[in-house]
Amino acid sequence: MRKLIRIAIALTAGCVAAAGSAQWTNHYPKVEGFSHQLYLEQEHLPILSSGPVYPAPSPDGTRIAFSHQGWIWVLNLATGVAQRVTDGAEIDSRPRWSPDSQQLAFVRDEGDDTAVVILRLSSGAETIIDSPAIELDPEFGSDGQSFYYTSARSGTLTIWKRDLDSGAQEELITDGRVRRASRSMSDGSLVYTGASGPSSVIRLREPDGETDRLLFSQGWMAHLDPDVHPSGRSVVYSAADGNTLRLAVIDADRPDLPRWLTAAGGRSLHPAFSFDGRAVYFVEADENQQFALMKIGAAGGTPEQVAIKQWDYGVDIGNLTVVTHDTSGGVIPARISLQTADGHPVVNPQGPTYVDNQSGTPYFYTDGGLDLNLPDGEYRITATRGPFSIPAEAVFEARGGESNEVRLKIDTIWDPSKSGYVSIDNHIHLNASGVLELDTKDLLPLMQGENLDYASPMAWNQFNRFIDAGRIGEKASADDGTTAMLSQEVRSNFHGHVGMIGLETAFNPWFFGPRDPVYTDQDFNNGQAIAFAQTRGALATYVHPINDHGDPFDDLEENPLPLELVLDGVLTPGIGLELVCQWTSPLGTSQVWYRFLNMGRAMPATSGTDMMANFYRAPAIGTARAYVPASSGADGYDAANDQVRQGRGFLSTGPGLLFEVGGVKPGDAVAAGMQDWTIKLASVRSVEKVEIIVNGQVIQTLDGFEGGGIKSYSGSAALPEGGWIAARAVGGETAWPSMAFFPFAHSAPVWIGEVGSTDPVAARAAAQDLLAALEFSETQFEEAYTNGVPPSLAVRFDAARQKLETLIK
Repeated sequence: MRKLIRIAIALTAGCVAAAGSAQWTNHYPKVEGFSHQLYLEQEHLPILSSGPVYPAPSPDGTRIAFSHQGWIWVLNLATGVAQRVTDGAEIDSRPRWSPDSQQLAFVRDEGDDTAVVILRLSSGAETIIDSPAIELDPEFGSDGQSFYYTSARSGTLTIWKRDLDSGAQEELITDGRVRRASRSMSDGSLVYTGASGPSSVIRLREPDGETDRLLFSQGWMAHLDPDVHPSGRSVVYSAADGNTLRLAVIDADRPDLPRWLTAAGGRSLHPAFSFDGRAVYFVEADENQQFALMKIGAAGGTPEQVAIKQWDYGVDIGNLTVVTHDTSGGVIPARISLQTADGHPVVNPQGPTYVDNQSGTPYFYTDGGLDLNLPDGEYRITATRGPFSIPAEAVFEARGGESNEVRLKIDTIWDPSKSGYVSIDNHIHLNASGVLELDTKDLLPLMQGENLDYASPMAWNQFNRFIDAGRIGEKASADDGTTAMLSQEVRSNFHGHVGMIGLETAFNPWFFGPRDPVYTDQDFNNGQAIAFAQTRGALATYVHPINDHGDPFDDLEENPLPLELVLDGVLTPGIGLELVCQWTSPLGTSQVWYRFLNMGRAMPATSGTDMMANFYRAPAIGTARAYVPASSGADGYDAANDQVRQGRGFLSTGPGLLFEVGGVKPGDAVAAGMQDWTIKLASVRSVEKVEIIVNGQVIQTLDGFEGGGIKSYSGSAALPEGGWIAARAVGGETAWPSMAFFPFAHSAPVWIGEVGSTDPVAARAAAQDLLAALEFSETQFEEAYTNGVPPSLAVRFDAARQKLETLIK
């Protein structure tokens, strides 16, 4: 049975579970050449949409095929009727026509793998091209005999050629880490896309099979899918400039002179020439992230929407109203997963639809009420609201001509607000390399559906694309106080990424380092970015720092720290460390954090999902978050970040962890000697264990529990004269409502005696480890920079070394 079907059954049973592991687990077959499988799955696999995407005009000029709601549709241009031609559990997308207009080829996404399908429309017969690897991007050759597609069966994404009669096939284009989205010209040439370092490119392979040249190159861009003129050598594609996506046309023989088709400020995607080459079809999403089919003259003009007068599902349609409410009956926002009985996802008609790329489960958000038109059949629905909600589930029938209502009561095991806490996700991205463009206010419904109070989206760069640069400092709030503020992430890849929470003015340069383009000189470092942020009241924090669960100081080469982290952590008070992140290990990162705490640094620990809100495949916002004491009479967002900065509350990927020592909460100080401690652990899912940590050492391990409520612990500990004590919850069941790959919660430290106190033995050992890491980093910089370590960075290395050596003596 297909993966999507298995997930639907698991949701209904209330156990969308996956074993905890050292890292996020790729859901689709692994492909070589990607720093993180997330980018493959998001940027090269098809999206799921409400509204037409991937239009494909038929060669006979009468129809347009496209994907909508995860099925293939064919629009009759004369009547305006769109007919559904696939109706299975899988997600079908990216259709292409055969030259005789009798067959459609498309990508079939099974939830954990993809295949290419060739469908004969007259009979419904399917030919499936599949391997244990990913298959994508079908294309019929102009000769009617050849067939092209992308496959990763040889390790990387490459282009294959197949003979339609014999089935014989060969790997055609292999040079590069990504070669895909081929389009066949009438003269036998092949246009395709690829990745060349940090650039996205369009290339042309001439019929001789030898001549292969570059047509177009730009910074990192996902979903680059050009099309070719049906009889000439023109190429149409979507080019990016910041968040803008504009259609451009080039002559393949004069590619240096592109011509814009659409105006700046839009987001034009998936262009396709009409049968005669006189027009170009494409799609754009509106402010509610619903796609429309558009048309513009190939020589230019004003775009117009192509009307779809009727959607013909081939079955009757029923009406459904979904209402989510709390235990008192009050309507509340929620996260919804809705699927047919065989597992096909239902998409959101009022906003974006996502897929949990940990479990493969589709989901979207409502404000508490949603009206849907559904084809006849049985459906399963699950609703949650934040990490302490118990998934509410129902099975129901949609019947043609009938109107039904499903009411889902969402209960919670713990209410943070009633306990005096607010939540904040301090690392997400509003817009990245996804197909949608969001405003900061578009995050608010997602946050409300996850019971998340505050969020810090960050603008980032793609070399020549500074995404969301014009929105830095933008703040959006809902009537209930839910607030998001957009700041910046400096992505100095070799040095380490730095998030600047609450920054209202961009730091420049946005990127630098030995492997990045150089526009002025190379004498830049993260210390300059951090100082810029701190002088403007922003909290600078190293983000997604450590990949694996092991102690990185055991093998710095195998499990490295961001190369400038130790230097900046030693020299700069107040810099933060992202302890909890969806993509990296909180256990490995904890070991780094403990060293800084042990040397007396009251280093704020931050928590951020690092989800990209305009991605289709993404964990929920707030999957990683901090809970801090609520402050009255002040700006809520700023006050919450002040609490993070002061080291209060706890960080979590799901469990709640309230910790006190001698009646003192995290962020404050308790006296040395024997002190009583208490823990309240709240979790919907099971937790493996709870640990008490003193100066980086586990002094007591307690059994976890099966979840579904709150468990209280108490005990006592003999505290040394200096240092800190904290608690953490580790391991257990990974399942909704959380989308984290690893259940984890950690309290901020309670200091012993005074904030920043140290135990001399622990401080000396920490300084020795940090010094070793500093020297390792300096060696890496010396090898990477051809002219030696840049002067300002070299000065900082000397200062940090001197400080650590003083602590060791």
